[in-house]
Amino acid sequence: MENRDFYDDIVDKRTISDSRRLRQGFSIRFRTAMDFVVDKLQFLSHEFELENNYALIDSIQHRIKSPDSILEKVDRKHLPKTRQTLFTGLHDIAGVRVITRFISDVYTLEDMLLHQPDVRVVQRKDYIEHPKDNGYRSLHIIVSVPIYFSSGTENIDVEIQIRTIAMNFWASVEHELNYKKDIPNKDAIRADLAHTAQSITKLDTKMDSLRADIWHQAEDVPDAEDSDEGD
Repeated sequence: MENRDFYDDIVDKRTISDSRRLRQGFSIRFRTAMDFVVDKLQFLSHEFELENNYALIDSIQHRIKSPDSILEKVDRKHLPKTRQTLFTGLHDIAGVRVITRFISDVYTLEDMLLHQPDVRVVQRKDYIEHPKDNGYRSLHIIVSVPIYFSSGTENIDVEIQIRTIAMNFWASVEHELNYKKDIPNKDAIRADLAHTAQSITKLDTKMDSLRADIWHQAEDVPDAEDSDEGD
């Protein structure tokens, strides 16, 4: 694949200055949408923590796809190299990854986010309930959010991945296996990883159950003030 500037490539018969304006306009749209989603997720986690003394989000990462990554995906999917492709053909140019501690936190956070009136679901794929064949597990949601210009409002797609710490650890190892070359016994390692994914699923489920037991027992313990009332 030729290593070229994707934004220049899609500007047919335009000047260099036109191309620069396109890049800047492209960047500000997707970065603003990404920041909008990150801020909303963090706010919801903080709100939950105030009410429950427990934060839903362990960590959060975000990125804008690089020009080379966008071009590679456009070529792989045989999409036209047009401005329309950027805004309607690709849904993961802006991406946010949220790491939680427990499986139940994944769905609690999703439910809180999707109840926001300015967040619209475009696509949802639950790889936790339905893992990929290689063992990959995560909740993927593509949402459309509004960004505001002086000329009006635009809706921009952002991909959100929500997974547990254990799922993320597994995915990082699997990603390294896929992108490293000349690894001996690669098929055997991949099979071992798929088996390990099942163990991680059991661990996540057990930890969720233990956390529920801890919370249930904590609710049954009377407050010190309540225990003093009979004295």
